[in-house]
Amino acid sequence: MAKIVVLRMAMLAMVMLGVSIITFFVARIIPGDPALLIAGPRATPEMLATIRTDLGLDQPIFVQYVGYMRDLLQGDLGASIMTGKPVGPELFRYMPATLELMLMALLLTLAIGVPLGVLTALRRDRWLDTAGRGFAMIGISMPTFWVGLLLILVFYGWLGILPGSGRLDTGLAAPPFVTGLYLVDGLIAGNLLVVKSAFNHLLLPAAALAFASIGIVVRMIRASMIEVMNEDYIRTMRAFGLSRRTIIGKHALPNALLPFVTVLGLELATLLFGSVIVESVFAWPGVGSYVLSAILNLDFPIVMGFTILASVVYVFANLLVDLAYLLLDPRMRGSVQ
Repeated sequence: MAKIVVLRMAMLAMVMLGVSIITFFVARIIPGDPALLIAGPRATPEMLATIRTDLGLDQPIFVQYVGYMRDLLQGDLGASIMTGKPVGPELFRYMPATLELMLMALLLTLAIGVPLGVLTALRRDRWLDTAGRGFAMIGISMPTFWVGLLLILVFYGWLGILPGSGRLDTGLAAPPFVTGLYLVDGLIAGNLLVVKSAFNHLLLPAAALAFASIGIVVRMIRASMIEVMNEDYIRTMRAFGLSRRTIIGKHALPNALLPFVTVLGLELATLLFGSVIVESVFAWPGVGSYVLSAILNLDFPIVMGFTILASVVYVFANLLVDLAYLLLDPRMRGSVQ
């Protein structure tokens, strides 16, 4: 296990280096001038030159990158061009809202995708299998923003049973900060009204974020279950008279989950990136909305900070996948000792 952790830490360093190089240079060569956005359309050349000097934009791009990496190694993600506030604290201020949205989307993905994938495999080529595959195909094919708008139209606009934006109902104060997750903090404070409101506000954006992931999980679990159910050891268990529930629950499903775990690790990073679009559609005050505003304003330090954060999430998600493999497959434990 220690070897896996060391390898993932080395991978994290390499990924962060590669991501920082690509993102930094791409951000600098795209059209646009942050100094002009700050100073406004009536700025004089002297004003623009002063702003570029203050921001370090007048230096060669390689010099800018070296300075950025020097600060990054010290834990400094830089300061926002537009507001001047440090990027790191701002990202972590918005992170609880995004984390709560990601966790709810992940919960929906597991609660719907895994059982539906198993059922479609066990009912292969029947109506349930056809319906499940159709649902999975729609989930994978439909853009996330379109799913979000459709959910708002139906459940907020037509039915009026769920809120369409924000984290809490108007007039409700946020619970005292403990974790930043309103569901958790509301439970800690014993404020069930806040918990109910936060849950209702989470449902639509989490469903929109999870929709594509559910489709991927259904297809993966279905294919894996079909393959496992055709293995010789499964047929042997049937011949010995083991019950269908025992065969599926104790033997087939754990083995079918192995390839799914890999997909799940990748989906964690996908949910983080997907939150940028979903949060914009639902006016969700998380990292996604913060980063989208930075992109529109060419606020490079914020974009870089989010990219570095996402790369860290991606690597640690893969580390969790490796550790999950050790728990699910005993054969893996001997290979890493």
